[in-house]
Amino acid sequence: MLQDLDQVAARVGQVVQLSRRLMAERESISARLRTTETERDNYREQFQAREDEFKSITQRLDNHEQEVSEIRAQARQENVLLKTELEAAQKEIAQLKADLSKARTELSGLQKGARKARERVEHVLANLPGGVVKGAE
Repeated sequence: MLQDLDQVAARVGQVVQLSRRLMAERESISARLRTTETERDNYREQFQAREDEFKSITQRLDNHEQEVSEIRAQARQENVLLKTELEAAQKEIAQLKADLSKARTELSGLQKGARKARERVEHVLANLPGGVVKGAE
């Protein structure tokens, strides 16, 4: 019976040792679990911060794309307007050139007519009695 008691005592000792080891292991696992949960929380916070930053950047990108689209549309409208103004200016320049050419032609004709008229007047004056001679005035 003593032998049975010794065996039971030994077995109880083993159970106590096993229990202590399990408790120590449990504490170790609990500490690792707390560390892991802390890391997880940190990663969640980092993820959320990155997610917020990504949303902000995405929103800014959308805003910039919209602004670029509006600027492009405005530039196209201005380009059409400028082309219209250019065409009108080119037509006006062409008309002014034609008018200038016509005016020069008319001026040349008037100068020739004035020269002929002066020559006729000088001729008539030279043929009058007591007429004025060229350069004698």
